[in-house]
Amino acid sequence: MRERNLIPAQLLAEAGTMDPMDLTRLGVDAAREERFERGLILLTEAYRIFSDERDVKSDAMREASGDEEPEARRRAPGIMFSYYGLCLASTAPTRAAEAASFCELAIQKEPSRVEHYVNLVGIWQAGHQRLKMIQALERGMAALPKSAVLKALADGIGVRKSPALPFLPRENKVNAAIGKLLRKRPKS
Repeated sequence: MRERNLIPAQLLAEAGTMDPMDLTRLGVDAAREERFERGLILLTEAYRIFSDERDVKSDAMREASGDEEPEARRRAPGIMFSYYGLCLASTAPTRAAEAASFCELAIQKEPSRVEHYVNLVGIWQAGHQRLKMIQALERGMAALPKSAVLKALADGIGVRKSPALPFLPRENKVNAAIGKLLRKRPKS
């Protein structure tokens, strides 16, 4: 659902909270309802608040410990990055690559959460990049092979089966002919 003329200050006032976890929850809920502009505003504010909270460690201590990941990124829940990426790609499809990098952060934080892979597929779909969408789906299915959600998504997208002779290119005439024969063959 496309929402027009959202005013960030007004939307944040309606949220009634400045707790980054509550803003994350509201932003994720908005994204799940396909209200991507609203979700983007809420999740952006949640990340800003996470970033503004100062780390107890000084920069010198962080460098000495070899800890290069920003504290805000470490404290923020992975789901926030995943849905932020989805909202960003859905509102600005030309920024799909940037949005995918946020989803990749979420996958790094929580690699066994199927939602992140589904969102990554959605990001590439919003960016009209079918090859990357299929690659993201295959990556998710490799990481979580028993996921019914990813299997249903693959069925909905329509992933091609492997060619009849996988050692030949799909376009090869022999491969195409055998594939047609196998497809027309009655199932016994």
